[in-house]
Amino acid sequence: MGALLIAAAVDLADGSWNPAGDAVLRDRMASSLALGHGGPVGTSTASSALLLSRAPLRDAPPPRTGARGRPWRAHVGPDGAHVLFAGDLYDRDSLRQALPSAVAGQDDAALYAAALAHFNADCDSRINGYYAAICWYPDERRLRLARSPINAPPLHLWTDRGRVVAASTARAAIAAGADDALNEERLADALFLNFRDCRQGWYRDIDRVPTGEIVWLDPEGARRRRFWTIRDLPSVRLNSDDAYVEAVSAEMAKGVQEVAGGFAKPATQLSGGLDSQAVASFTLDFLPDDATLKAYCWVPQAGFEPLDWPAAHGDETSLAHAFATMHRRVELEFVDTGDLPLTHQEDKIFMLTGIAPMGGGNMHWGHEILRRAAAAGHGVVFDGGFGNNGFSYDGLTGPATWMRQGRIVRAWREIGLLGGKRSHIARFFSHAIMPQLPIKLRQRLRRLRGKTPDPFESWCPLRAGFAEDHGVLARSEAVGHDPMFLDLPSAMDWRAATLAMGENDGADITLAYELLYGVPTRSPLAYRPLFELTAGIADDQYLREGETRWLARRMLKGRIPEQVRTNTSFGIQSSDWPVRFNRERAAMLDEIASLSNDPRMAQMFDLPRMERNLREWSGKNSVGGPEMALIFSAVGRGLTAARLMRYRDRRNG
Repeated sequence: MGALLIAAAVDLADGSWNPAGDAVLRDRMASSLALGHGGPVGTSTASSALLLSRAPLRDAPPPRTGARGRPWRAHVGPDGAHVLFAGDLYDRDSLRQALPSAVAGQDDAALYAAALAHFNADCDSRINGYYAAICWYPDERRLRLARSPINAPPLHLWTDRGRVVAASTARAAIAAGADDALNEERLADALFLNFRDCRQGWYRDIDRVPTGEIVWLDPEGARRRRFWTIRDLPSVRLNSDDAYVEAVSAEMAKGVQEVAGGFAKPATQLSGGLDSQAVASFTLDFLPDDATLKAYCWVPQAGFEPLDWPAAHGDETSLAHAFATMHRRVELEFVDTGDLPLTHQEDKIFMLTGIAPMGGGNMHWGHEILRRAAAAGHGVVFDGGFGNNGFSYDGLTGPATWMRQGRIVRAWREIGLLGGKRSHIARFFSHAIMPQLPIKLRQRLRRLRGKTPDPFESWCPLRAGFAEDHGVLARSEAVGHDPMFLDLPSAMDWRAATLAMGENDGADITLAYELLYGVPTRSPLAYRPLFELTAGIADDQYLREGETRWLARRMLKGRIPEQVRTNTSFGIQSSDWPVRFNRERAAMLDEIASLSNDPRMAQMFDLPRMERNLREWSGKNSVGGPEMALIFSAVGRGLTAARLMRYRDRRNG
């Protein structure tokens, strides 16, 4: 197992900084890593470098002597690299067999160091895990940084004229002297839901290392290389439909086993969807026959009114209960967050991450599940993350793909079988032809038809003029972000877009949760061999005879209840949001009024629109109505972002 947090401060210039000999710097950086649950912070030095590592709570008791770092020794690899490793390696036995010398019984930092010395530049392509690594070569005055593909702990980077800090949290760089000014360009892009720049951080001078990337830094400068991108994955073609089910099932079983391997007493988040129930089912296979699996299912609070919408459901109770009834070893616990305020634990998230989470309205049940899991002594909580863009993909990019391949009859037939209220030819044009057109033309056509509201009149809290003047629109267009979220022309495009939305901010939030509660969250469906296999499978395994998620539905037959396996409606996260927002409407109106007196806030946010929509809101949500965009998204995200800005102002003051 690896560390919870890692950090390194190195001098790549003339040696005048001397982080290795600076006791004040050591204590400041150690203090920045000591917040929340975890083991003590260890510190060590190498030539021109200060190295720090903090163990997770499961590996070491919390320190009783305060935040000051204690002596510790970083692992030194066969090639002389001082290796800091956060997270977990998977498939350790296979990796050990591929190495020339035995490293049995050693921790993941030692195993990574041995792999790096043996495989050199190909190391991260040859191994598998959920990790971030910092490697310092003192003789070469070279720093190497890496994050695993798909899903990884965060890694932040600050450089200033030869001074370099790489760390799991931006706080460590700030403790070392980085400017803590908020990157309002990044904040504005996030409010426009543009997450495509995976290197940009939330502080002005602090960048990120993206997933699947290696960064080298030395006195000559910095070099970056993406060793993994989803677009480079090979196609997967097997000899029968059943072979796909068998292959994916085998990799999922292995993935759950590898991800669970280092944790005691796993628990799981459980919903009524295919992803979480698949994870729970395969976790039961991994557990001893006499062991139970605790499953936490969020339920809406009192006052929730379900929508009259056959395509969606907001209460997972019956579907989760059906799974627990089918599997008697599942101990199901319903989680009602009651009257937790919208700002529950918000300042702590700001402190631990430095970001304004765009999914903040969905975080209350995550807090409560992890609080309960910690109290019950669980070592990890599994979720179903990465399932929708992996094994349970819906296949709806199939018609556009088949159209490009000249398989027009196949595209026409599947669209007919999918059904819908519009005519067959209208649906064919929309799903098979429209995704092939240039995005600007498609956006223009949608606006002419009145099908898509302007973001600045619905879900985005920014003022349109601010977005134009501060480059939000230009940056969005430059990276290919589509604020209308139109259908994409291929499964690979869709997967790439959805991965970009969660690979950075999501990692910081996952880490913050663990620091708050001492219990890590893991996504077995992000296990790299499983994800790569499913991403390479063609759309006709995901959409067949009008049945979406065809691969997952076949895989899960006999594993989950039929009412879940065949269910085509989707779950709505935080479906009780009208109850929560209605309860706090007066306080939010007062908050908006206060923000209106701040010129900076009034310039950035469309406060009059937010105030008007909140005041005129009926207090309900409707099928196909604008309420969720106007209130939950625009008002909710706008106030979260404004609170982060004010939090930073208070901290600086």
